[in-house]
Amino acid sequence: MLSIKDMRKLRQSFSSASDVDLIAALRQIGNPSQESLIDYCVAQMSHPDRNVRVLMLRILAYYGGTRAMRGVLAGLNDGARRVIAVAIQACPNYLSYEEITERLEAITRDDRVTRKLRRRALSMLSGNEGRWQGDLTPAVSAALQRLLAEEELRFTILFGLVRLDSTPRITMLLEEFARSDDARERDIARRALGGERVIHIDAYTSDPALHRRIMQTCEIAHGRMFYWLPRAGWPLRSLPSV
Repeated sequence: MLSIKDMRKLRQSFSSASDVDLIAALRQIGNPSQESLIDYCVAQMSHPDRNVRVLMLRILAYYGGTRAMRGVLAGLNDGARRVIAVAIQACPNYLSYEEITERLEAITRDDRVTRKLRRRALSMLSGNEGRWQGDLTPAVSAALQRLLAEEELRFTILFGLVRLDSTPRITMLLEEFARSDDARERDIARRALGGERVIHIDAYTSDPALHRRIMQTCEIAHGRMFYWLPRAGWPLRSLPSV
């Protein structure tokens, strides 16, 4: 029978990012099936200790499917701010579910929720951390379309989209911004549609030479940390030499 101690061992193996460690951890806890692991985690989302609920969410983040989604959704509806924050972080594998995206949208709109959590929920939907691989899911696209009606949210959404790959649903939303009455929105969206994207300079700290070239030759997009780079052939082939 699985236990919270078993889940802690499993979580530690996830942190190591090694398949060998994961296999060893699963062996130590009796080689449970993925279904039994998910069922256990979902059941523990009603545990009175918020730290246990956080642990379960950190494990569910590595899985997917409808059963696991129910556990993440429970976390998004939790009464503890820390649990909600971790549940938001656990969402990437579950953004095809309308139940998840609608709850993230509700958190974004809810003035009773702390501003930090509202920002995190919107960031998860908009890809503002540059986390998206591939196109937006239909559920995410629909949620963002609705949130565009909120004037104070539009720049956050736009700035997330211009950090992502050029894909059909992202392009559709950028085209909507490109028709905006706001000149700043139009300029940013049209630049992204024209073949550029925004990057965070910290993504290049492991390559000091490239880091320096970007800062010396590329235009700042926002603040001191975000820069425009050409999409095609970036970052190396399209940067001018200095």
